[in-house]
Amino acid sequence: MEPFKARDRHICTMTKFKLKMMMFGKKKKAKESLQRFSESVIDTCRRFILDSTKSQTDYHDSLTKEVLEKINESLKENYKDLKTNTKFEIDLKLHICGIASREFLQMHRNFLLRRDPQKRLEESKNQYLSAFIDLYRERDHCQRKAQDFVQHSLRPAILQYIDRFLGTDIVDEMVISSHAAEYSSRSSFQYSILKELLEKDDFQAFVKYFEKYEIYVKDLICQHIKECFSAEMSFDMLKNKRLKEINQKIMEAIEKASQPLPNDTKSVPEFMKNLCKHLDKDISISMDTVEVVLFQISTTCDRFTTFLHESLNDLKQQMQDEFSKSIDIIESLYALPIKPQNELFMRVSGCAKQCPFCKMPCDAGGKEHRQHHVNAHRPQALGSYRSVQTQELIETLCTTDVNSNKSFKNGDTDWELHPYKDYRTYYPEWNIQPDSTAEASDYWKYVLATYNDRLAVMHNAKPAVIPEAWKSITKAQALEGLKVAFGIKV
Repeated sequence: MEPFKARDRHICTMTKFKLKMMMFGKKKKAKESLQRFSESVIDTCRRFILDSTKSQTDYHDSLTKEVLEKINESLKENYKDLKTNTKFEIDLKLHICGIASREFLQMHRNFLLRRDPQKRLEESKNQYLSAFIDLYRERDHCQRKAQDFVQHSLRPAILQYIDRFLGTDIVDEMVISSHAAEYSSRSSFQYSILKELLEKDDFQAFVKYFEKYEIYVKDLICQHIKECFSAEMSFDMLKNKRLKEINQKIMEAIEKASQPLPNDTKSVPEFMKNLCKHLDKDISISMDTVEVVLFQISTTCDRFTTFLHESLNDLKQQMQDEFSKSIDIIESLYALPIKPQNELFMRVSGCAKQCPFCKMPCDAGGKEHRQHHVNAHRPQALGSYRSVQTQELIETLCTTDVNSNKSFKNGDTDWELHPYKDYRTYYPEWNIQPDSTAEASDYWKYVLATYNDRLAVMHNAKPAVIPEAWKSITKAQALEGLKVAFGIKV
């Protein structure tokens, strides 16, 4: 599939806007900005699609609906510098839905393949063959039947049980790990992210943080998990803990299922029915494999349960050996039904909505809050805001501007001047506390002074006019400013 390209037809044809673009000769640059924005939206949606298709579930129409909602959110929340038209929205949605349709189609095919009757029959062919051979030779097949049940029915159910809890288990371990201080609160986490960005001194890392905040943070969380489970902990420790837990439940279920039954050859089917019933709350056992086990079975209940216990012990050792083998931790995280990086993100990153002016992420927890707010805003230049008149990046804070008589204009205002004081006319869900004395911390002064020229090139603008004093701020002073902004006393 060809990459998406921003085109002339995507730029709004409103007369006022077109005149503005012609006046400043920015049409080519506007397309470049639109292209960069489009790629950001595509990357965000692609990540969601990847997360969805990694699961073992079937496709549902709600997945496509969520993809479209993510596109709409991006169009509404994150792009204020350029007025686009419906052609752009349609083309972008068609492109992303094209990506989604192929991935979701493959997801559905994989789901059907795992449940294909012919394939399932092929998988059971050897079991049926062995049963016929045992029957023909009048051989006791009790032990093999027990082994088949454990390997083909209990094993996949146990693995599903472990995976179901592994995501939350990882989260619990992370909040007591060497990264515990970072995940103790939203402010601590944000401080650690910005401190790491400062130490990296990587412009592209800052750009990803500004423009793809959620992707950047989740990738960082994945790296933290990888570090912890490579040095301090291990996945096999968590898996073995859940394995021991479910193994004990199965043993207890075997005892309960066999107690009221007579010890004869007719009791095994009833025993299997009781066993599945006792385990129903914890694991789901495929009845197809149970029927294979019951086919032509002729053994007493006690004998069958004895071999069942032996097979379970063998399975436990087998799975422990498998868990001890090295794995791709990042790949494993994306395959879990509950993804720890998503859970941790929701705990420490607020709702991820960004300030319409400086693009600082909302600090309110979860998604159930009436208004978005940010504890510490940053220069609007870092949110790609620039003056329409001068095309210079804006170095002031939005908290200062909403307490002034200044005005702003962007695509949301149809490029008509609108007082900062009345910003809620267009952004009613945001609460930007006015502060006449607010000034960017040394951290953001340092960042803007360091990357001013490169930001201007990236945003097709002129560099912000910043005070000379900002240019002399050192990295150490920037770090101290960061500590002050987040109340870090260490």
